[in-house]
Amino acid sequence: MQTWQSILLRSVLGIIDLCSNRAYVCSKALYLKCSKQYLQLSLRLCSIGSLSLMLLFISSCATQPAPEPLHTSASYYNYLQPSFDDYQQQTEHWLGQHRRFISENNQQELQMNMPFMLSPESAADTAVLLVHGLADSPYTYSDIASDLREQGVTVQVLLLPGHGSQPEDLLLPKYQDWQSVVDHYANLLKQQYQHVWLGGFSTGANLVTVHAIQQGGVDGLILFSPAYQDSVSFTEVVAPWVAKVFEWGWRGEENNLAKYSSATLNGFVAYIGSAVAAREALAQQPLDIPALIFISEADSVIDAAAIAKIFHQQFTNADSQLIWYGEQLPDYADARMQQLSMQLPQQRISSASHMSITFAARNPYYGVNGQKKLCDYRLDAAQRAQCQRGENTWYAAWGHQQDDRIYSRLTWNPYYPEMLSTMQQFMGQSG
Repeated sequence: MQTWQSILLRSVLGIIDLCSNRAYVCSKALYLKCSKQYLQLSLRLCSIGSLSLMLLFISSCATQPAPEPLHTSASYYNYLQPSFDDYQQQTEHWLGQHRRFISENNQQELQMNMPFMLSPESAADTAVLLVHGLADSPYTYSDIASDLREQGVTVQVLLLPGHGSQPEDLLLPKYQDWQSVVDHYANLLKQQYQHVWLGGFSTGANLVTVHAIQQGGVDGLILFSPAYQDSVSFTEVVAPWVAKVFEWGWRGEENNLAKYSSATLNGFVAYIGSAVAAREALAQQPLDIPALIFISEADSVIDAAAIAKIFHQQFTNADSQLIWYGEQLPDYADARMQQLSMQLPQQRISSASHMSITFAARNPYYGVNGQKKLCDYRLDAAQRAQCQRGENTWYAAWGHQQDDRIYSRLTWNPYYPEMLSTMQQFMGQSG
């Protein structure tokens, strides 16, 4: 347990480090890696970070009561049900009453945000539980789940508390609420299937990693853009204290059926809790079960190099693999790491993004000809209209700039068939 003095010291050092290098941080966020929203959050934390000092002194004077678990709260619903079927029914009822619909097709929105289960035609002895990331939804696995079912695997996909309804609901959950829902349904699967795998995207990868280390009983992990380390590390120090005063990291127009465009600081703090828990769990007990990681070198959300180092040092199983979407493996890369170039001019792709890994080119919402385009925020009106039409548009991670090209965030994986084949082979060999 850390004393309030040590926490205070970490906050002071974090704020000094941030503000003394503000020009560097801002240029890095704006030109190299971060989205507009993430830049806004970083600047906000910098400009008001000194408030955290006052909050630290105040909070040190009294012991705060433990928060009530969200599933027992009158402000939410009980998502810890005795079966996955009951969980789906309770969630559908909750979303039907509380989702703020943003399109005329309410049923489509519900389907994209609902937890779901897919079973193969013949009885399966292998199941996988998949967990999405912060501000996302079960739609993250719309392609992967159906393809795993075709391979004879039963798939369950969770909806993390606070998601799928309206951004304000991310003011409610704590990290432990997310961990408890993963633990609950993972343990139910273990009672029903001989072989159980866990998969996670971003924050979801943190949650399944913690479960695998602390509770065991799983055959292996499949991790997409695991968020063990944020791309701007000072936010882990400052954000929890700023969140005591301010609710929102950023507000955006809600125009994406599959994820929130706005983010609460409380949700970001819950993510931080998952990242810290995952790093601490790995430091105490290296992961000795097989794990397959897919990660983008140009990821604007996480520190890909730091996560590759964690893999190198703390993922000890000889069968574990890391697929690196980018141009240069880190210096400490070992034989378990494979590099795939994202310089794909024939497809007008310059780099992979944080979210692109889990979606196939065929995806009707995020694919090559999909409904949703995430155009670069720096485009003018004419360029944005061109981007939305997909005319001469290039694709990359947030913040990528090159020549006079018009860029949109890459939302599908050009190596999706190869990824699926790797997953199938990996689960077969390790199962």
